Amino acid sequence: MFLRVKDAMIRTNFRFYTDDLLVDAAHYFTQHQLKGALVFNDHQQLVGMIDELALINGLAQGGKTIKQVMIPCAHSLYEHALIRDIIDRAESILPVKNDREQVTGFTTRTLLLEKFKEEVQEQLGHLDAIFNSAHNGILSIDERGCITSINPAAEKMAGTTKEKALGRHLNEVVAPSGLLDVVKTGKPHTEKYQVGNRKYITNRTPIFQGGKVVGAVGVFQDISEIEFISQELSSVKNLLYELDTVLESSYDAIMITDERGNIIRTNKALCRILGLKNRPQHYGELVGTCLQSSIISLVKEKEDTVTVIERNHTKNNLLMITGTPVKFKTKIKRVVINIRDITELDNLRRELDETKRYILQLEEEKTQGHKFVAHSAAMKKILESIQQIAKVDSTVLILGESGAGKEEIANLLHRLSPRSRHKFIKINCGAIPEQLLESELFGYEAGAFTGANRKGKEGLFEVAHKGTIFLDEIGELPLQLQVKLLRVLQEKEIIRVGGVKPKKVDVRIVAATNRDLESLVKEGRFRPDLFYRLNVVPIKVPPLRERIEDIPLLVNLFQHKFNEQYNMEKVFSEEAIQVLTQYHWPGNVRELVNVVERLIVTVSSPKIKKKDVQQVLDTFTTENEHNLIHVNGIMPLKEAVDEVEKQLIKKTLKLCNNTRSMARLLQVNQSTIVRKMQKFRDVDWQEMKRG
Repeated sequence: MFLRVKDAMIRTNFRFYTDDLLVDAAHYFTQHQLKGALVFNDHQQLVGMIDELALINGLAQGGKTIKQVMIPCAHSLYEHALIRDIIDRAESILPVKNDREQVTGFTTRTLLLEKFKEEVQEQLGHLDAIFNSAHNGILSIDERGCITSINPAAEKMAGTTKEKALGRHLNEVVAPSGLLDVVKTGKPHTEKYQVGNRKYITNRTPIFQGGKVVGAVGVFQDISEIEFISQELSSVKNLLYELDTVLESSYDAIMITDERGNIIRTNKALCRILGLKNRPQHYGELVGTCLQSSIISLVKEKEDTVTVIERNHTKNNLLMITGTPVKFKTKIKRVVINIRDITELDNLRRELDETKRYILQLEEEKTQGHKFVAHSAAMKKILESIQQIAKVDSTVLILGESGAGKEEIANLLHRLSPRSRHKFIKINCGAIPEQLLESELFGYEAGAFTGANRKGKEGLFEVAHKGTIFLDEIGELPLQLQVKLLRVLQEKEIIRVGGVKPKKVDVRIVAATNRDLESLVKEGRFRPDLFYRLNVVPIKVPPLRERIEDIPLLVNLFQHKFNEQYNMEKVFSEEAIQVLTQYHWPGNVRELVNVVERLIVTVSSPKIKKKDVQQVLDTFTTENEHNLIHVNGIMPLKEAVDEVEKQLIKKTLKLCNNTRSMARLLQVNQSTIVRKMQKFRDVDWQEMKRG
């Protein structure tokens, strides 16, 4: 720390003027205990200084005014000036100015000396701290050979203490005593020696004063650690040689690059894997070139180990490239790259995947009675998700077009879950009249309403306890029932119709819909809190037209099913299956089932050919394109109205999954649709729905 004038000055705005009386000044000095003050003339110019001594001398000599005793300003000091630079020319009292040449106070030689003393003491303290904290031992002697200073490191080396060593002759404390020779000759000297198991090196220097040797100082360094490091360096070199041997013997290619991808080191395996010329020195020629791979940028982006699969076009082999960053002070300085030829491994993996897929299909066909077709990438991904989420009890929302197979996915989810030993309850929220849906779901207490069972009735949630409940067409659920369903999701309990006591239920809820629930939320027709509760794990089932790879397997599945059902042996030709894969399937898998069944039962030939499929698909297309209502001949008006209603309900049933959707499309009440369907008992509505 270097002190400045500002640290030793007295700041004051008080001024004496040349004509002020000494008596008044003396009173002011006494009253305010001043040591000095500034003196200005009538033009407000600094002309001198006055201190206690000058004031006392003036009064003793009979002086009247300050002008008679003031000390003229020979020069002034600046606040930022170092005290050590001006201490030799400091006078008894001096004015002090700032950088703008404004007088800000004064200082005295006494104040400057006091501050300079503090500075010197502090510097001595710093030097003493450095002396005592030095790793090397430091010891000094006078011209008689007596020790004058010794630091803790030297104490440790000499096996003594400062109290015991100071003032004693060097020979009594340490050995060797080469410092005595330096005092005698006045020449510096360096020596390496050993005491016990420790090795030391010392530099001895004479101390001159006035051209005469007055002592000597020795600096001692314990080099045992350096000797040890030298041995360690030799070991590291041997280890490096071993690592080089391992690197060269690796079957995988190994490269080390800098952060920009420039190759620093590699091994011979690189030539073999990349298909380079098999010369012993060839891999070394790659050092300094830039690696052409995306692995470097990926490692720098993620700042972590990255693995990529790339195709080597030279040998047309598949490579697994792993890059590992080597950081120095949080920055990537090197990248270690491992390259493995996985062509054969990839081929084996593909064969294994195919084998596993066929085994899975065979096992599921054997144990479940039917199999879940998942040959397309989209359905394989869904199957993987189902196998994962089946292990937990998270609520699942299955989305997709009508007939895409949402119920099959829900069924598979239940079969793969720990709840498979318990019941799987299915309910179509749009197929049950709104008035009955609440009691069906939550049950009712005895006497809850007219016509109720005297003992009450369990709801489907209670029936599904410990199992799974599948709520199909959840978008058709009335708002008042959405509140009760939300309670089931949140509290895991239900309240029967007409009851007040909640009952705990352990049920996993799987919901499905072909509607856009987010749009229903925006329209206020579906509660947002229920939507978020249901949408924990969404599964989007793609329509059949987006997974045509599944069509041949589905056709084969349904072919076996209906052949067994109708005791037939029909098969589809490859051309027939090709036509089926080119159809757009607006009705999805449900429509495919109907087409396959129609072909199985209507085609007389054992082999179903391309023209057979085209004829059936043309019929389906015609039925869809010509939605006309027909009345056959003249009949009573009431019968004609019934016929029109029956045909309308048939056509609407093909478009909708539930009576609520049908009622909305025909703009009537749901109860009207249910009543009309019950009226036309000559129609098998379940069969109509499947067809």
